[in-house]
Amino acid sequence: MSEPESLSTVEGLDEHVRRHSYDRLIMLSDGIFAIATTLAALDVRLPAQAASLGTMLYDSRRSLAAYGLSFFVAGIFWVSNRNLFARLRRVDGPLTFMTLAMLCMIALIPATIRSLYLESGGDARFRVYGLTMFICGLLNSAMWWYAAFRPGLMMPSISRHDRIVRSATTMTLPILFLPVLLMPADRFASVMLPLVAVTLIVRRVLLPKWQKSRGLR
Repeated sequence: MSEPESLSTVEGLDEHVRRHSYDRLIMLSDGIFAIATTLAALDVRLPAQAASLGTMLYDSRRSLAAYGLSFFVAGIFWVSNRNLFARLRRVDGPLTFMTLAMLCMIALIPATIRSLYLESGGDARFRVYGLTMFICGLLNSAMWWYAAFRPGLMMPSISRHDRIVRSATTMTLPILFLPVLLMPADRFASVMLPLVAVTLIVRRVLLPKWQKSRGLR
């Protein structure tokens, strides 16, 4: 099976460059996401000896929790990235730069989340995590808004309404992580879990129902 960007000589130079730039950026994005999740898995530490499975899981709870959270957060951004590129017909310089900037922050996710589960560190480590997630969210949202309204990037069949709605929903990610920059570390779970639950309900349940009721889907 050949590469998606095979070196075909049938197409014109402009089309070849367009497709090459698009394909290579997708490959790089998938590679960075794969590396980020793999690095998170490498940090899982299982005890050499344990009396039972329950004891082993308990002793490894911090590294397992860090891995699970790293994979979940990276997965959210990967899904958004996948949905965006599925609607594009080409990429340009600014979109490529924003994608590279977001991938730079994505690669930091395992390290920043792992630091949350260390025995020490306090609010400083917590702020680094929050800042990383906030910047990732901002860049992801900027990519969507730019691609949605930059002529020629998205496929013509994508409606203006769909562009606005999908771009607007990406703003929930930086808004979601904004409290992390302001709250103390010991209030993280009590504040973030309800916010995540509300966000998921709005995005996955209420918004689709509203769109369907108004005949927008």
